[in-house]
Amino acid sequence: GNVKKSKPHAIDEDPSGKELLALNYLDEAKKYAAILARHAPNSVSSWALQYDVSVRRGKMLMGLQSLFKMKSIDSTSHQLFSRVVDFSQRLEVRSSKCHDTSEEIISGEFPKLIEGKTLSEFVKSAIERVKSDAATDLPMRTAVAKAIISSGVGSAPDSLSVILDSKLNCRCVNVDSCREALEFIASAGVDGGKGHFQALVATKFPFLKDF
Repeated sequence: GNVKKSKPHAIDEDPSGKELLALNYLDEAKKYAAILARHAPNSVSSWALQYDVSVRRGKMLMGLQSLFKMKSIDSTSHQLFSRVVDFSQRLEVRSSKCHDTSEEIISGEFPKLIEGKTLSEFVKSAIERVKSDAATDLPMRTAVAKAIISSGVGSAPDSLSVILDSKLNCRCVNVDSCREALEFIASAGVDGGKGHFQALVATKFPFLKDF
């Protein structure tokens, strides 16, 4: 009478993933982002994902709200900086505007995030901050480097200098942040840039293989 009954195994109703692929990926991402924001409301990453999903769904006002949530948690976050740049660029190239009320809110509130500057001025001020603070973390350096290219305020060599000039003697230097930086450097296509960065990483992490 003490024999334990084994729990029935869950049956995978969609082993090949066809039903999952048939779903609208943005609708599914919306559900996931909402769950994260509800259960981890004090995480910048939760609102970064909420932003990413919102703007891809064309919900610019929701995207703006997510940016302000991020700013309230960490106004110096590289995730916030890169998305403020992204939002500004989306405003410039979008094919249609929101309804009047949303447009009024966006035009009134977004300048607070971009310090009342044009995108070029905003990126240039970020470059100045990085150059004046040698300890600026690597993820922010990478975000600023990307913004230099995407906003057209500087050349590829200019963008690489934001990362390489640190010689990795800055905050938040780990394998993940180095891989992200390397991915950008490789995409920039500057001769010697990738090798230079790999040499810095090898000095910083002498036991790291296959980087």
